[in-house]
Amino acid sequence: MVQDAINELTRDKIGVEVELLCIDFASWSDQLNLLLTDGGVDLFNCSFMSPVFTYADSGAITELDGLLDEYGVGIKECLGDYIECGRFGESIYGVPKVDAYSNRPCVVMDAEICDELGIKPEDIHNFDDLTKVALQVKEAHPELAIFPTGINGDFLGPVGFDPLGTTGNNVFGGLILEDNNLKVVNVFETEKFEEMITYTNQWMKDGLFINDPMNAQDGAVAYLSNNQAFCYLGGGFDPAVTAEVQQNNCGKRLYGAELSAVNYATTDSASGMMWCISALSEHKEASMKFLNALYTDPELANLVCSGIENVHYVKSDDNTIDFAEDLDAFTTGWPSGMGTFWPNITITFPWAPNPPDYYQAWIDSNNNATASPALGFTFDSTNVADEIAACTNVVSQYYNTIVLGLDNTEELLEKFRTELHSAGIDNIIEEKQTQLDAWAARQ
Repeated sequence: MVQDAINELTRDKIGVEVELLCIDFASWSDQLNLLLTDGGVDLFNCSFMSPVFTYADSGAITELDGLLDEYGVGIKECLGDYIECGRFGESIYGVPKVDAYSNRPCVVMDAEICDELGIKPEDIHNFDDLTKVALQVKEAHPELAIFPTGINGDFLGPVGFDPLGTTGNNVFGGLILEDNNLKVVNVFETEKFEEMITYTNQWMKDGLFINDPMNAQDGAVAYLSNNQAFCYLGGGFDPAVTAEVQQNNCGKRLYGAELSAVNYATTDSASGMMWCISALSEHKEASMKFLNALYTDPELANLVCSGIENVHYVKSDDNTIDFAEDLDAFTTGWPSGMGTFWPNITITFPWAPNPPDYYQAWIDSNNNATASPALGFTFDSTNVADEIAACTNVVSQYYNTIVLGLDNTEELLEKFRTELHSAGIDNIIEEKQTQLDAWAARQ
């Protein structure tokens, strides 16, 4: 039904018809690789599970520069400088979905406890402020953990760095964002990293973590939902929005507070979900025409993101929408909750209880973000793939134990650094610096 509605619209507007292919998450990578191998797909979202630059390096996707110039002007206008986050070498291979690209660390807290103890989100701006709040809550509610961890103690990645393509805890060479330069440093040997683990180690001594964090089996948010913890650390362009999004998952009121006053945008934060065209596609021009319409045509965007009005959703007087009568996310028949996977949800009607201007905050955050000096740079890890694998193993062995202060941190940190050098982190940093210098010279 939705496919027919899409084609009725696009046939007249741009002379293109589409066939939708649906793949379940469990089979995503395997099925997509097969489709790219036999030419069974034209246009696709590579998702967060399959880095676009892996496909570019293997020749599975096509260069988009010429197609964008001829058929994708609306995409270029929509994305502005962020379109460079899809460049690999000399060419653009993917275009990022429109999203809130900037990010900063934040804390999401149980609003009932905050109100009870007079804790105001606007009074929290850094780890010092958060520590004071954590101790206040622990004194009032000794039965609660303050900071839950993720699964197996995966708690907090390095804060304040542009990871230059090696993300999560595996920041093997990065930029210190507040320094605003292109000097690639060993993140794990910086004062900034040591400051972070000083805080987290003290939290462990103060009894603020969950019991046995290295064997945790649930994500951090689950502990809030189950009334076992006060807060969790996360990230987002706006702490209040981050809390708002998680309220539905937790089933309780939440407050968000910033832990940094600056929103940084990096290539990694902007390139999580890229739209690409298969190298074997026989319909490259039509694919780009359709993709351009997805970024620029609100009627089409509403259709793909939310389904058909009065069938899958109904619109309120304030231009927000909700499920049609007797429907919910499980019975609607169209994956309305997947709207953020499509190219541009910001030109659609927001879902209640979000306000009518919900997406304007996303756009404003992109316009006001502080760009990493390496925004648009993409790291090609081919030459140091073995070193990255070896360093990843070292991080798996030491990182969470160090951050959580579960053993002699000073001794472990020295071993951690030594083994990273042995595993080849210096080669990775050198390769990043070489590529970054070459990229900067071309700008």
